[in-house]
Amino acid sequence: MIISTVDTDDYWSCLIRRGMLHSETEAIEHWTLAPGQELRLGTQGVHEALLLLSGTATVAGETLKPGSLLLAPALQSGALTATTTTHILSIRTYPGHVTRVLPARIPELPEAERAI
Repeated sequence: MIISTVDTDDYWSCLIRRGMLHSETEAIEHWTLAPGQELRLGTQGVHEALLLLSGTATVAGETLKPGSLLLAPALQSGALTATTTTHILSIRTYPGHVTRVLPARIPELPEAERAI
């Protein structure tokens, strides 16, 4: 387990990276956008799910409010722009053509011990 203190001056924090998850997931991240700040979509080559935790933002002329979920397919470009201070949780996953060539992630624990 990695525990770190978030730098309050940063607008982005990576919570989990691929090595901690299944092969399909690249990262889970937290974003804090200032009014007018943009989050570019489609530039990483990954599918993105963005959940607005607080604040408001716009994308393609639509207003997003807390609880809104934006699904952005890989390579479909766009931008999310914060209209107020906005907190976002993003989950980025690799497209199928990438995951098919990645090695399988195999749990280290025997199947009988994989319960919480």
